[in-house]
Amino acid sequence: MGRRRKSHKHLPQRVYLRSGSYYFVDYLGKWHNLGRNYATAMAAYGQLASDSSSCQTVGDLIDRYMTEVAPTKAKRTHQDNLRQSKFLRAAFGSQDPRRITQQSVYAYMDARGKHSKVQANRERALLSHMYKKAIRWGIVSSNPCIGVERFQERPRDRYVEDWEYDAFRKFAGPLIAAYMNFKLLTGLRKGDILSIRLDQLKEDGIHVYVSKSRKSVIIEWTDALRQAVETIKRLRRQPREGVSRFRTHLFCTRDGRPYTVDGFSSI
Repeated sequence: MGRRRKSHKHLPQRVYLRSGSYYFVDYLGKWHNLGRNYATAMAAYGQLASDSSSCQTVGDLIDRYMTEVAPTKAKRTHQDNLRQSKFLRAAFGSQDPRRITQQSVYAYMDARGKHSKVQANRERALLSHMYKKAIRWGIVSSNPCIGVERFQERPRDRYVEDWEYDAFRKFAGPLIAAYMNFKLLTGLRKGDILSIRLDQLKEDGIHVYVSKSRKSVIIEWTDALRQAVETIKRLRRQPREGVSRFRTHLFCTRDGRPYTVDGFSSI
């Protein structure tokens, strides 16, 4: 088994990000340049990683789905799918995908529901989507997840009080406090905030690509938002010698590169 990744944990096995380009390392140790664009790189990876023309087991189906479909999703969703697929593989990996029944899915739901009903629902949804693709690929003719009841989920009703928010800001330090202000003013998700480049700060507002909806939006300036951005700029740590040319993002490390979601979360 290979070593655990310390960064870029959303990438598939044997895929690495080096100097702005994605690379796939085959079993012979040869590096294949997949390009600089994430979506096209994952498509190229799918062709190199394996011959997915046949799926004899659910494990094969999971491999094809995680190679061809999951990488096209938002990075956070892709990461969630990677985690969820491990449980599905453990339960169904060696079985014939045509022999999975509603009863099989219910048994899985009941077992997983003892630990987390919410995660059981998410994993059922992922398995269902895998079977939708399997029907399209001609592997199976029906989806065993159709008609399987989800566990009832209780919506969140916990409201964070102002005093709690302020207490955490003081505890977290200047950088996280500035991030919290910016997030509160824009309503953006963490990944979208960390991907904002300085050239997206334009006269009419902040031009942002929202990964969840896959739409570009313009967040108009307010006095509070301008002040939040200026605070973030002041807090940017001085770059290490020779890396200033890489400081293209609003939030960046001392190496001048944008934070990854995992890297920022570790702070």
